[in-house]
Amino acid sequence: MEHISHSAEETKRIAADFARMLRGGEVVLLEGGLGSGKTTFVQGVAEALGISEPVRSPTFAVLQTYPISSHSVIRELVHMDAYRLKSPEDIADLGLEEWLGRPDVVFFMEWPWIVSGLNLPATHEIIFSSDGDPRRITLHVLPKR
Repeated sequence: MEHISHSAEETKRIAADFARMLRGGEVVLLEGGLGSGKTTFVQGVAEALGISEPVRSPTFAVLQTYPISSHSVIRELVHMDAYRLKSPEDIADLGLEEWLGRPDVVFFMEWPWIVSGLNLPATHEIIFSSDGDPRRITLHVLPKR
């Protein structure tokens, strides 16, 4: 499914619609260049799931977790940015198995191709294309493994 966004607010609305489809256990890969809207999209999902604290790009922290208390099933949003990583070995100590595939977690990873050797149980891929405004956001549901 393809969407066109002309602003951060529109991107967050598209993300809120996506959030309504989440059931828990999703692993969402976010692909696109710098400034293409990946973090803004996660912010929109977080707001829709009732997270009130600011969601920031995890570029330097690599991984951020946000508790969710207002959803009946989803209890945590995990946001990872692989931009600064060089190989799957760089993320071995992050303990991803603690979150991946858990039915009470939704996991978002920016720049997943940087660690392409990592076998993630991805459920969705979202591609952000931008040569300026507007931005194209393409949502793909991935086949179950």
